[in-house]
Amino acid sequence: MFRVIIVEDEYIVRFGIRSMIDWEKLGLTVIGEASNGQEALELMSKEMPDILITDIKMPLMDGIALISEVRKINPYMKILILSNIEDFGYAKEAIRNGVSEYLIKSDMMPRDFEQALLKVKEAIEITSPAGAESQEPAVEPMWKEKLLRELAEGTQREISNLQSTLGYPRSSPFYLLHLDKVATDLGVVEGQAALCKIIESLLQTRELAYEVFPDRQGKMNMLLLLSGMPHWQGQKVSREIAEAILAQFHALYGMGYTIGISAEFRELKELHASYEQAKAAVKYKMFAGSGKVIAYGTDYVPGQSGVTEPIKISTNHIHSMVYAFQAKELQTYLEELFEQLDARKDYDIVQIISLELLIMLTTLWSDVSSDQMSIMQLKKQYFDQLSKLETLGQSKAWFMGAFDALLQHMIQIYNSDRNSIIKATQFIQQYYQQEISLQSIANLVHLSKNYFANLFKKEMGESFLEYLTRIRIEKAKSLLTGELKTADIGHLVGIADPKYFSKVFKKIAGVSPSEYRSRAKG
Repeated sequence: MFRVIIVEDEYIVRFGIRSMIDWEKLGLTVIGEASNGQEALELMSKEMPDILITDIKMPLMDGIALISEVRKINPYMKILILSNIEDFGYAKEAIRNGVSEYLIKSDMMPRDFEQALLKVKEAIEITSPAGAESQEPAVEPMWKEKLLRELAEGTQREISNLQSTLGYPRSSPFYLLHLDKVATDLGVVEGQAALCKIIESLLQTRELAYEVFPDRQGKMNMLLLLSGMPHWQGQKVSREIAEAILAQFHALYGMGYTIGISAEFRELKELHASYEQAKAAVKYKMFAGSGKVIAYGTDYVPGQSGVTEPIKISTNHIHSMVYAFQAKELQTYLEELFEQLDARKDYDIVQIISLELLIMLTTLWSDVSSDQMSIMQLKKQYFDQLSKLETLGQSKAWFMGAFDALLQHMIQIYNSDRNSIIKATQFIQQYYQQEISLQSIANLVHLSKNYFANLFKKEMGESFLEYLTRIRIEKAKSLLTGELKTADIGHLVGIADPKYFSKVFKKIAGVSPSEYRSRAKG
C-alpha cells in the first residue's frame, strides 16, 4: 500500500477527498491530514508518504512553500496539487519542483481523481528511486502531457515562460501531428501504448525532441521539435516520420492511422491553432481517403474548392420517390447529391447532409413499421455503422444501400398493406357522415399517418381527403333529388358548415347545390 497525506485548509474539502475515493481498492492508504504546510511537515517527520496531495493557498505555509521544503527532504515524492482555475498562474511555480498532477477543485470528480491517483501510483511503480543520484526533479511526463493537452485544446492560456520551463528553446520550429486511428481490434489504451512504442523505436536513433499526448477524445498527438532545420526540410522530415509511423503500425497490426500535420509554428502559444489545423487535415480524409498523411496547407488547403452555393436536399422529393417505389430515380438523386458534396469538399457540410439523410431514413422506417423496439435497434445499428465510415465514397455507398433496403422492404409489404386501403375505403363509404381524420383512419388500419397517406394516394390516385370529400358530395347529390334543405344535406354527409358545403359542392360538381337540384328535377 502506498501512503498518502492530504493537505487542505478547509475541513469539508478534506472530508470530501477522503470520502470520494475507495483508497484500499486503489492500493493506497491515507496516513494523515493537515490544514497547512507546517502541519504537513510535522506529519512527515513521523512518517514519510509516497504521495502528497496539497492545496495551493493555505495559511501559515502555502502549497508552493510546502512543495519546496518537501523537495529538500525527498526529491522523488509524487505530488498532486489542487487549485482553483484562477490560481494556475501561481500554481505554475510548482512545475519547477516536479509536481506530478494537478486538479481544478471546481471540476474535480471522483473518476478524474481516481485516474490521477492511478497515474501517480503507476509512476511510483515504474520509477524506483533506489540508487538514483540526488538531483533537481525535472518536469514530470504526466504533468507535461496534461499541460500540452490543455494548451492544444485551448483550456490553458497561461504560457508566459512556459516554453523555457518545459525545456524547449524559443523560436524553434514545431510541428503537431494528430493521429486518428483507423478501425482496429486494439482498445484505446492498448492502441495508445502500441503507438507510443512504435514512435519511440522510430525516433530513438534520431536526435529529435518530441512529446506524445492524448486529447480528451483519446486521439494521440505528437509535438515534434525540429531545431535548426529550414522550413522546407522541416516539412519533409515531419512527413517522413508520419509515413514511417503509418507503415510500421500497418505492418504490425494490419491497419493504421490517418495522420494530419499542422503548419510549422514557433511558439507554444500557437499550439491550439496548430492542433485545430492538424485535426482539420485529418478530417480531409473524407475526400482524400483514410490511412494517409495529410499536411495542412499542402494536401489540404481550406476553401480550396471555391464552391459557395448552398447544398440542399428536399425531404418531400425523397419521400415521394420512396413511396412511389422510384428506385432508379432515388439512386440518381443520391448520386448527384454526393457529387455536389465531393465538389464542395467541406467536411462539416457532409456531416450535416448525412445527418439529414439519416433522419429521413429513420423517419421512413418508423412510418412503415409498428415494431418500435425493432426501430430503436435499427437506429442504433445505423449510428454504429455511420460512425465507422471515414470517406465520402463509403458514406455514399452506405446511404444508397440503406435507402435501397428500405425500398425493398416497402415493396415486400405493399400487397398486404393494400388490403388496409380497401378496408379504409369501405369504412369511409359506410361512415362518411361522421368526423373522420387522417390520423383516426390510419389508426383504424394500424398504419402510421404518413405511410397511410402516401400509400392511399398511390393506390387510389387521390389523397385521403380528396376521396372522403368526393364520397360525401356523391352522397349529397343523391339527397338533393329529394325535399331536404341544402343545409340539412350538408350536415347529413358530414359537412356541417352550409357555406363550406356549397363551396366544396360547386368545386366538385361544377354547379351549386340549388342548381344541381333544379337540373335533377327538370
